[in-house]
Amino acid sequence: MPYPKIYIDAMLLNWGDRLFAEPFRHARASRLSRVGIRDEAARMRNQLARTLKRTPEVMVKITNKASSAQGIGAVRRHLRYISRNGQVDLEDQNGDTISGVDALRDLTKTWQLGGWGIPDTSTRREVFNILLSMPPGTNRQAVRDAARDFAALEFGDGRAYVFAAHDDEAHPHVHLSVQVRGPDGHRLNPRHKDLQRWRERFAMQLREHGVDANATSRRTRGVTQRYPQPAVVHMMERGETPGFWRAVPTDAQREAGWVAHGGVFAAWREVAFAMARSSAREDRAMAVDMAYFVGAMPVQRDRPAAERGRDAEPERPDHPARGRSGRSSNAGPDVER
Repeated sequence: MPYPKIYIDAMLLNWGDRLFAEPFRHARASRLSRVGIRDEAARMRNQLARTLKRTPEVMVKITNKASSAQGIGAVRRHLRYISRNGQVDLEDQNGDTISGVDALRDLTKTWQLGGWGIPDTSTRREVFNILLSMPPGTNRQAVRDAARDFAALEFGDGRAYVFAAHDDEAHPHVHLSVQVRGPDGHRLNPRHKDLQRWRERFAMQLREHGVDANATSRRTRGVTQRYPQPAVVHMMERGETPGFWRAVPTDAQREAGWVAHGGVFAAWREVAFAMARSSAREDRAMAVDMAYFVGAMPVQRDRPAAERGRDAEPERPDHPARGRSGRSSNAGPDVER
C-alpha cells in the first residue's frame, strides 16, 4: 500500500540530504512546513534525476596553493599565465576588460598598492587561484557566463578578482583569481564544505545558462579512481617514479574505501525503499534506477569477497517500507548489489 506523499517527501529529504548535503542537515525536514517539504523534495528529486542519468560533473579546485602565498611576484606570474601574457582578455569584478600587456601591468600595480595591498613577499596566501572546469564538448560561452555569475554571487562583496577563459584546451575552463582580503579586511578561508558549495553554485549557474551540470561528491557516485597531485604528474612526465603514490590502490586501501562507502550505500538504500512505496509511478521507476546505479558503481569492483557473498542489508522488521519478514516487498532490486 502506498504511503502518503508527505511521508515520502520527508523520508526523501531525511536520507537524500545525507547523500547530497552537509552532515546533520537531514534533520531539517521536521522544521519545514508542508509546503517547504514539498518544494525541497522537488529539488531533491531533480538532484537525484541528474545523478542517476550521470549528468556531467563540474570541477572546482584551488590551484597553485604553494605559489599563491609568496607575495606580488607570484601573483604577477599567475596573472601573466592566465592571460597568456596579455593575449587573453581578463575580466574583473566590475565587468571591465583587461586586455594587453600594459593593462595587465596596471592591474598588477593596482592590486599591489590598492586597498589592503599585496606585499613583495608574504608567508600567507594573498590570492586564491580557482579553476572552474567542465568536460569537453560543453558550450564554452556558457561556461564563461556561468563563471562570471558564480564569481559575482560568491565574491561580490567588493572583493577584487579577475577571471580568464581558456579556449585552447579540450576541457572548457575558467581561471579565477580572487584576493584573499575583502574590503573589510576579512580573509577568505575556504574549507571542504565551502568548496562543495562552490561546486553546487557553479553547477546551478551552468544550468541557468542551459548546460546540464551536476555537483555531487565522488563518494556519492561510488567513484574510487585515484588521481595524482600535479607534483606527481610532473614527476611522471620527467620519467621519475614517485615513491609515495601508486595508481593502483593496495588491498588495505580498497577495503578502507569500501568501509567508507557504507553510509552512502545505506542512504541510497533508504531513499530507494521510500521511493518504492510512493504512489507516483515516476518515484517507483526512480527507485529501480537507483538499484542499477548503485550496482554499477566503480566501488563495487573493490568490494571485499566476503561482502559480495552475503546480503549486506540488515534485518529490520519494523522498517516502514518492509513486510513482516523484514524484507522489502515492493522495493525492487537490492540497491547494495
